[in-house]
Amino acid sequence: MTSEIALIYNPSAGKGKATRKKKKVENCLKNQNISYKLFETESESHLIEIAEKVVNEYPVIIGAGGDTTISIIANQILRSKKNNTLGVIGLGSVNDLAREIGVLKLEDACRAIKLGRSIVMDVGRVKANNHKNPSFFLAQASLGLGVAVNRYVEDWMNKHTFMSRFFLISQALAAMGGFYHSYRHNIVPLNLNLEQKNNTDALFSPCIVFSNTSILGKNFRVSPYASPTDGKLDCCIINAATFPNFLDIMIKVKRQKHLEFGGVKIYQDESFKIQAPNPLAIQLDGEILETDGEFEVSTLPRALKLIVSPEFQNQDYLLASER
Repeated sequence: MTSEIALIYNPSAGKGKATRKKKKVENCLKNQNISYKLFETESESHLIEIAEKVVNEYPVIIGAGGDTTISIIANQILRSKKNNTLGVIGLGSVNDLAREIGVLKLEDACRAIKLGRSIVMDVGRVKANNHKNPSFFLAQASLGLGVAVNRYVEDWMNKHTFMSRFFLISQALAAMGGFYHSYRHNIVPLNLNLEQKNNTDALFSPCIVFSNTSILGKNFRVSPYASPTDGKLDCCIINAATFPNFLDIMIKVKRQKHLEFGGVKIYQDESFKIQAPNPLAIQLDGEILETDGEFEVSTLPRALKLIVSPEFQNQDYLLASER
């Protein structure tokens, strides 16, 4: 392996806004005297190809893109078992992981890369009957509305490209439309069984979120006590039979009052099994995995070294060796 850092840059992140930020990112890294080799991606398949290559050659890999970009790179690191250290420069629309570890601002991310303080974090893992290899997620995996709304927003934005200049507003409007559409067309609630070690629940829920970290969708903390180093996942089950019920719960989530409300339940465990009567999709840090309705969501303890902000403090975090 070379001692140089690999920078995997996704210009399409943030609906293409990352293209305009490339020079600023490179200048920030150079100002910190960080030596790196740039790999710019052209498509998702090209991103996977680059990630497969650099895990064998670079001990430190920096992903510059959105949560999906970082997740794809992390998946390649985990599958290769090369023990690379991953760094994050958040250029996406949401950047939940960058927010969680204190590197949302570009200057903070570059400073963190320079100092090289890292944690050994747990990783979420999904094993589906219809997939030979497991898939991994760093932050969140979701069922129901997480998948349906993601698809609706993507389709809506593609049909209304003129609204891209008002990206934040149009995305919020499309998301609200996606919630309503999912209920109106009976995409949710989902009917499934959730199995733990000593318990099985029959669920009729519009949204189930498995959390390895606490932040979801920029400002929401559906599982506020989720930690990527406790060896467990937090499973948040939202029980909202109607669209107005769901909106009411989301307001409570925003105000951090939902744990006092009977419509929300949180389980914490190392592993959960899902059994649904029909094929079911699960969203993993933005990527959608199609399943036959039966799969396991579990934690892979202390699986990945991740660079964090030097100000990031949590007594549960296990510091990795300084690189």
